[in-house]
Amino acid sequence: MMINLLKFIANPTALLSRAYNASIVVGLAFLSIAYSTPAIAETRSNLLDTSNQLDSSAASVSDLPETSPLSETPNWFTSATKLEPSSQNLASEPQPTEPQSTNNPTGLAQPSAPSTDPDYIIPPRSAPSVSDLPETTSLSETPNRSTSATNLEPSSQNLASEPQPTEPQSTNNPNGLSQPSAPSTDPDYIIPPRSAPSVSDLPQATPLSETPNWSTSATNLEPSSQNLAPEPEPTKPPSTNNPNGLPQPSAPSTDPDYIIPPRIAPDEKLSPFTTTLPLNDIPISHLTEWEFSGFHTFADTTDSDIFLNGTLKLNSRVSESLSRNNIYRVDQKGTYFQLRTVPLERTITTTTTAPQTMTGLEIQMSLTGACIFPNTPSDQQCTYTPGLVIDRNSIDPEFFVPTRVFQTSQVGEVLKPETLAFMQLPGFQGGTSSQPIGVDFYFPNSGAYPGNSQSQKTKVERKEEVDYTIAGTVSRVRQVVKANDREAVLGRTIRGFTLFVDDENRWLNTAIQAGAQILPDVIPDLQGSKNPVNTNINRNLFLAANNTRLPSSSFTIYSAGLGRAESLTPNVTSLSQVPRANYNSLWLGLSPVIDRNIEDGRTFYDPTGPQVTLVGAGAEGGANSNVQLFSAVNQNQYSTANLQNFYAQVYLSFLQQDVNFVRESIYGEKTSYYPHLSFTGNWTGGEDILRYYTGVIASEKPKLYLGADYTRNTLNNWSFRGGAIGYLNPDRDYYSQLWGSVAKTFPFSRQANLTLSTGFNYALDRETRIGDVLSISPASEVAVSARVNWGIFSLGLTNYFGDILPNSYDDRLLAELTIRPLSTLTLSGYIAPIDKNSTRSLYGASVSWQLENNYNSPTLSLNWQNKQYDYGDDVLGNRLLLNDNVFTILFRIGSPANPLSR
Repeated sequence: MMINLLKFIANPTALLSRAYNASIVVGLAFLSIAYSTPAIAETRSNLLDTSNQLDSSAASVSDLPETSPLSETPNWFTSATKLEPSSQNLASEPQPTEPQSTNNPTGLAQPSAPSTDPDYIIPPRSAPSVSDLPETTSLSETPNRSTSATNLEPSSQNLASEPQPTEPQSTNNPNGLSQPSAPSTDPDYIIPPRSAPSVSDLPQATPLSETPNWSTSATNLEPSSQNLAPEPEPTKPPSTNNPNGLPQPSAPSTDPDYIIPPRIAPDEKLSPFTTTLPLNDIPISHLTEWEFSGFHTFADTTDSDIFLNGTLKLNSRVSESLSRNNIYRVDQKGTYFQLRTVPLERTITTTTTAPQTMTGLEIQMSLTGACIFPNTPSDQQCTYTPGLVIDRNSIDPEFFVPTRVFQTSQVGEVLKPETLAFMQLPGFQGGTSSQPIGVDFYFPNSGAYPGNSQSQKTKVERKEEVDYTIAGTVSRVRQVVKANDREAVLGRTIRGFTLFVDDENRWLNTAIQAGAQILPDVIPDLQGSKNPVNTNINRNLFLAANNTRLPSSSFTIYSAGLGRAESLTPNVTSLSQVPRANYNSLWLGLSPVIDRNIEDGRTFYDPTGPQVTLVGAGAEGGANSNVQLFSAVNQNQYSTANLQNFYAQVYLSFLQQDVNFVRESIYGEKTSYYPHLSFTGNWTGGEDILRYYTGVIASEKPKLYLGADYTRNTLNNWSFRGGAIGYLNPDRDYYSQLWGSVAKTFPFSRQANLTLSTGFNYALDRETRIGDVLSISPASEVAVSARVNWGIFSLGLTNYFGDILPNSYDDRLLAELTIRPLSTLTLSGYIAPIDKNSTRSLYGASVSWQLENNYNSPTLSLNWQNKQYDYGDDVLGNRLLLNDNVFTILFRIGSPANPLSR
């Protein structure tokens, strides 16, 4: 009975004691990590899911789309499964556990009888199945994030790493397509590009050697499925094994401190599960050599640079040792160089062209008569209007208004005989060139009204430009794991130095990074004993280290964390008895802060037709005519009624011209990186995770925050999530939120299941102004979802309810279908029959192809989306809709093929 129990809780590798003298090979201490929790062992797609980097929230900016800072270009380029709108499922498929071998109390499988094989103490054998081991629901699902925009501004991807779990989740579909949590505000995507796990063989056990999921988002906390590493092929033992499962040296050590002195462990003998860690949003292990990815977006409305991301290992090694006081130690060190493009500036120019009819006015008049002014002869003629003439060459070309007026004569000026004779010619005559008189006013724009003879509908144009800058980072990582007979401890240290080609905080950031390089490594303390090392290390220790909350789209300067977990013993007979692991860390880095502004661009009239005289009338004459004119100048009044021998000219014309009234509005973003200090910790158990986090971003307005979240997955396929975070000095990216979700998975078979889920996200204090402009950006949501996975097919349906929470997205219904005919080929499409948001994608499709079904296999992904921007109605009641087709191409490659699993 005891042996069968140990089969259940210990890794099968602990059964195969190899006495391999060349390496302890994490000597059945790492490779025999015992089962302790549903591991956060996600597929390679989930490990790089964009929702782990930037929660995105839609933002309304005066009908101009607002965008996310970073990525935070979304990091969906790291997966080959799929590009576009996926259904982010609140619950993943149940993951059956691996059959386990029988372990003795030391972790070494006991032979039922002496072996007759000359090479083996215990010949290779198959592990018996654990029929009574319950299936569990994998907690390795992608966190919720907003995937549909509700306004014309692409949303600002929430820089704060707190999750947007508001979207109900369903089980993983064949290509990892996840349900969107809310309308996306990204200018290019209704559902930002990201990757989801593959579930072609759903449900499928996750091996111990598969990379754990580290969470950068409050919703992505799940412990993973209860799976142990498959049993490795046994090798011929070159030395004699001792009872505790650790190989003995072929000759006694002469070192007074070590039974086995420190020595390099072969890479192929180490489990990537124990060496995987997140490095600036990229997962690496001791096997990682290099990775490269890039993508580019093509659209009529968008002009964007190519996004690149690369990681190169400069050096790496893992050493191991066993001390005289029975402390087993594994020391992992590595240096890596990363080069990537990050957002610098983003500009969206919206141009509205409204057809209008411009009206104008021309006024021409003069009044002469017998002189009545002092010192003027009464038999002479004088002018009784000032000489005022608008310079027609000074008409403003954008607004068609005069900018200069000439005064050509004064009231009371005596007129020459030739001037009087010239003025009596037909039509308005403003005197001679030597003596101009009279008023000649020309106003081509005295007002305008909507519509003209050419068009009655307003047009809208949108142009987006995204500029990136290059960031280069050199990082040094170190992880030290120690184990004794009772427990194991883990210390992790990461130092990084990042330089941006464009950085307005260059000197401050450089000084902080230089000083952080001298901060100490974290070397955990552990007391030795006379008892042999317990090789059944609690797997929760590694999961807790990778469950730490890391700010998304940020660069690590210094990270120091310490974890601890009791090792497993024969007394552990159920999951509830598996000890929790805890991990607490300090993180110092650079995080993006976006400065936004809205300003008016050009506003002008563009003539589309000639100016015509709509109505023209006039008259002139003297005392024998019926012409009457009244002139008031400087409180002096003159009239044809009291002037002798007068002559008056009066002409008036109403003008008209077809024009377009053009108005530009410019929305801008500028991303800067500021120091960010964070303290975080978590307790990881077999079915749940509790995390806390607090910190401050040292921007111009310091942003202090405090938050916590809790995730629980039960053995009967229930999933629960909840959390809260509060900010001081919130903005459109870092703001207070409450979130929660619940999901239930109903398995039909290993290849089929149904998931029902619901979730909400309540944005409490998101900033509502951009400069002096009031701009209320929706960020709250309530949704319900259902997803059916059946073989190579996955069908999801999600409904978002508007107006339940304040500042919510509008109603939306999304249906999506994914087909995975091959393990290396994924086809998907979606349609939104109902979508009341102002920025939306009503349909789209994508295809993703890999050369082989490995994490770093050459991957090519193509995506197409139809985007629609709704600007409301114009003054004539016409709907202003702008349609665009967005195409995205992605390429990814790396070495080795599977650095995160084996």
